[in-house]
Amino acid sequence: MVKCDLCGRGVDMPFRCKYCGGYFCSQHRLPEFHDCPGLQRGVGAVDYGQEAFTRPRDYFGRSGFRRGRIGNIFRFSEREFRDLGIGLLIMAAIPLMWFSGSILVAPWVVLGAIVIFAAAFLLHELAHKFVAQRLGYWAEFRLDPLGLFITVLSFFSPFKLVAPGAVMIAGLLQRDDYGKISLAGPVTNIVQALFFLALGLLFPRSIFSVFSYVGVTINSSLALFNLLPFGVFDGVKIMRWDTRIWLATTGTAFILYLYSAL
Repeated sequence: MVKCDLCGRGVDMPFRCKYCGGYFCSQHRLPEFHDCPGLQRGVGAVDYGQEAFTRPRDYFGRSGFRRGRIGNIFRFSEREFRDLGIGLLIMAAIPLMWFSGSILVAPWVVLGAIVIFAAAFLLHELAHKFVAQRLGYWAEFRLDPLGLFITVLSFFSPFKLVAPGAVMIAGLLQRDDYGKISLAGPVTNIVQALFFLALGLLFPRSIFSVFSYVGVTINSSLALFNLLPFGVFDGVKIMRWDTRIWLATTGTAFILYLYSAL
């Protein structure tokens, strides 16, 4: 059993910080939660693989940064494209397993389900990334080996746990910024769920009603899962920022989930 480098609590499955190399429990795994010295040095101290852009110094608060510049928002590296691609393949495998018996009977339903699953995952992660980069931080999606293993393992169980990776953020984050970045992902899923809800109401008793059910169910479930107020979920960071916003967001996602379950 490994002890957390910050609180000393013994953990069977510790998280290794990619910035400082330390081992931490789930509560302190994020760099901002253990005062990571690696962030103070900058990400140059960490191997992120081949990058498709050069990070400006101001991503770490050492010079003025013009928030909202388009060029600062849409930044990707080759490694990030690779990790997002693998994550999308994992997401595409879930509806293929669920609707395997309908591939020949209703191929359009299966294809639609794949697109819905992929969009729920991709737009959630990109929302985190783009908001973080708009606020002036370095942000890239990274696969998590443990999360990827758990996701694949859940394919063979009734309960699907989808957590192949997450957006990693570097910089001296303020609490308000951290809350806004964390909120972006679940809100994106809620917006998608509302879109599919409207689609089902406008086109009842059609193929769109099937897409509506899948879209509302998947997006509301993903939003609720990420809004859990403990561990490393988005809900923890949102609550630390503003409890009222967390309650409103979680309540909306829960109502949408109940609607899909009825």
